[in-house]
Amino acid sequence: MAFDIPNWVATIIELGIGIVIAIVVYRVQSQTAKLAEELLSKISSMTSRMDSLLEQRRLDEIAKKEFECKRIIEHLKYIEKKEQELKDYLTDYISGDTTSEQLHYFIKQNFMPIAKFRIRDIEDAIRQVGDKLTDNTLRLDFLSYIEAFLNLSELVLVDGKPQNDNDLESFIISINLQLKRIQEFLTRFRKEIQQTNNNGP
Repeated sequence: MAFDIPNWVATIIELGIGIVIAIVVYRVQSQTAKLAEELLSKISSMTSRMDSLLEQRRLDEIAKKEFECKRIIEHLKYIEKKEQELKDYLTDYISGDTTSEQLHYFIKQNFMPIAKFRIRDIEDAIRQVGDKLTDNTLRLDFLSYIEAFLNLSELVLVDGKPQNDNDLESFIISINLQLKRIQEFLTRFRKEIQQTNNNGP
């Protein structure tokens, strides 16, 4: 004997199953929406952190460039002072107010060691600045100046003895040119700092 479920019971069962399915779908959708919201929140937080890190990195690079340019400027001012002293010593030597020994002592004990130390520090600073300079030719021009500066001071003495007066006078002219180049580089590095500050935060 077959057992027949009355229509109203079948309807109640179908309605119950529909309600259960609706509840399950609602909960799944609710959880999916919550997960999507949490995921979007995490993505937003990560994007914000990344933006913050990139901005901090940009600010650090600006600060580093400014620091290195100021370091170069400080050393250049000192080298300018030393080159002026060398020029004065050479002028005094030519006029007979300074002896060969005094000139030799000044160059070997005072000028060269200090100048070479400063140049090494400048070379380190220019490496640190790297490609951050907006003036594309500044780095190469400056390295060329450094080489000329070191060569000039080495040529003043040959075998520990000063050159003749004509050669020394040409060295004085070269020093004057180098002093002008220092002024040019001071201006260019100051401009780098100014541009960095203008492009800063």
